[in-house]
Amino acid sequence: MRVSDLQPAAYPQSPSVELPNQDAHRLFTNDFNKQSFIEAHGDVEIVWNERYKFWAVPTFAEGRKEYGKLKQAHCDQFGSN
Repeated sequence: MRVSDLQPAAYPQSPSVELPNQDAHRLFTNDFNKQSFIEAHGDVEIVWNERYKFWAVPTFAEGRKEYGKLKQAHCDQFGSN
């Protein structure tokens, strides 16, 4: 399945898709949100994460992992408050 296949919906039913190089997600509440995502990141392949109920993007996995390592190093050094 691809991002273009998702149907936007009002929150809280709106699809949630991972963003690259960060730990955030994008909610698609309307077609503008979806088209903006596609323009910025492409019409990427998505996979449903049943446990956490969001759409994962395998293409973004490595960048998100690196971001997590950097964020953890920062928290280790400065704390997480």
